[in-house]
Amino acid sequence: MRIILLLGILSLFVLAACTPQSAEVEAKDVATTNAPSVDMTIVLTGENFKFVQDGVDNPDINVQVGQRIRVEFTSTSGMHDWVVDGMDVATERVRDGETTSVEFTVREAGTFEYYCSVGSHRLQGMKGNLIVN
Repeated sequence: MRIILLLGILSLFVLAACTPQSAEVEAKDVATTNAPSVDMTIVLTGENFKFVQDGVDNPDINVQVGQRIRVEFTSTSGMHDWVVDGMDVATERVRDGETTSVEFTVREAGTFEYYCSVGSHRLQGMKGNLIVN
């Protein structure tokens, strides 16, 4: 009889310990589902010492105020990142073959320089224009 009672109490502790974790996972799934949709995805690669999009070096990138933008950035040689100071936007730094991304909503019209902040890459020409209309 004591063994059955002990097993019953132990079962309650195990169930109680598992419940908060399950609730937390469900909350994360809901938050991911409600994430804002992306209006435009920009795919760029970084090489020494340029950005490339669809075969174009350091392209002008045109977007609209209010758009939600996703930049998918892959380094094909060297360590690089993608930064836009005027918008406080930056990817992580990545090495050969690594990919990172950043999402942001465009809030202001104008021309903003994007660049690689690693070493002197910007001075060596690894930069372009993000043009917001």
